[in-house]
Amino acid sequence: MATMKMQWLSLAILISISACSLDPLVDQSSAVGRTVCDSYIVLDMCVQDIVGDQQVDMIYFIDTKEIFMYREGMKEQVGQLMPFHRCAIHLSADMQATTNRILDRKNLSFTEELAITKDLLANYLAARPTIEACEAEIRAREGKTLFPPKEDNFYMDEQDWEDL
Repeated sequence: MATMKMQWLSLAILISISACSLDPLVDQSSAVGRTVCDSYIVLDMCVQDIVGDQQVDMIYFIDTKEIFMYREGMKEQVGQLMPFHRCAIHLSADMQATTNRILDRKNLSFTEELAITKDLLANYLAARPTIEACEAEIRAREGKTLFPPKEDNFYMDEQDWEDL
């Protein structure tokens, strides 16, 4: 019974996520191949085929224009187009296959879009430990922690409160 409820909850979440998706933006002008931008899960991102071989060469954030995943062997080419996120990683074989399906977005059914969203989430969760380890290493180098210590000077005098 609990398993059935979890399945329905998962399906409801996936439908909600898909319903919040933006209309896809397909941009042919920026590359020989194709660029498709959309909102998936909680990220606004673009997948781009820069050489026209129907294979995603990079995924980048729409807002920062930073590459966060790239096709193995394409680092130099994609790096000429925009900067890398500080924790950019290779596209895994599964993520490559999933994002390649996005390139043909116009011909996908709603069910296929839900499957892509589910696969993107699964692939992101698989890559997450690597990304989090990178971010933790950077925070350690910069002397930052994920949860900074609370400041001791929270107390305010009565006069300070009156001045607010």
